[in-house]
Amino acid sequence: MKKILLLSFILSLNFALAQNTILWTIKKDGNPHTSYLLGTYHQMGNSYVDSLTAVTRALKSSDIAIFENTDIGDGLAKYLNSRKEDFTYKEKLDKKHLAYLGDISEKWKVPVSKLSPSELLLKIQQTYLETQCGTVKITDSVKTFDNYLIKMAKLNSVELLGLESNDLMTSYINQQDRTEWKDIKKEIYLWLDNIKMSRDTHIHCEMAEVYKKQKLDYHLDTECAESLIISSRSAVWLPIIEKNIIEKNSFIAVGYAHLTGKCGLISKLRTAGYKVEPVYNLDK
Repeated sequence: MKKILLLSFILSLNFALAQNTILWTIKKDGNPHTSYLLGTYHQMGNSYVDSLTAVTRALKSSDIAIFENTDIGDGLAKYLNSRKEDFTYKEKLDKKHLAYLGDISEKWKVPVSKLSPSELLLKIQQTYLETQCGTVKITDSVKTFDNYLIKMAKLNSVELLGLESNDLMTSYINQQDRTEWKDIKKEIYLWLDNIKMSRDTHIHCEMAEVYKKQKLDYHLDTECAESLIISSRSAVWLPIIEKNIIEKNSFIAVGYAHLTGKCGLISKLRTAGYKVEPVYNLDK
């Protein structure tokens, strides 16, 4: 079965081929601009980002910062909260899991009644990463990698560009194979139990640990599986990214999965004639 978003791209890891970075430079002969491509791990708190001196320096030196969506914090919450409430989930989920869902969702900015089944599953998976994998520290003021970089760009007067609107982003989430309660209920139960029992962290937190150590394999010679949430979106983004890196020093930050494989942004930019090279020692 296909997973969605973050957990859809947990890849088989080949450490012998790993590149020790999450940041890449983009240059092209005859073009004076230097741009940067960053593969983010969305559920990573600001303390980790603060440790990456080279990343924050690259952002601050850029003319424009490009993200999947520049409105994914309070703007996304406002968008979701504008929906009409739907309490169908109370009829679809059993009492035990419904009660625990109520406990963990108490402080969510968006109530369960405003989320689709696929969105709810994604939110529960994100909660697992935050609470079980140590990606967010208690002292972190911002819980997501991308939101913190967006905040930093604003503070440094770097122009912002979003590749998707909230409406488009949520439409991708909801165009998965399993969008009905009957298709997704068992997986919601599984992830709720994983959180409650702190279960299977050695499996589900592996990608977070590998990412923090930057021991990533980008599988640049590997064919990509057809994926609406990864490869299809990357293909839409590519011409927008190219237009900007031709005209400006650009900082592009998108989920790590969008950089991987032959369909990923690294391979596609190289095919288009750009030199895309890894940046090492990100803490300096």
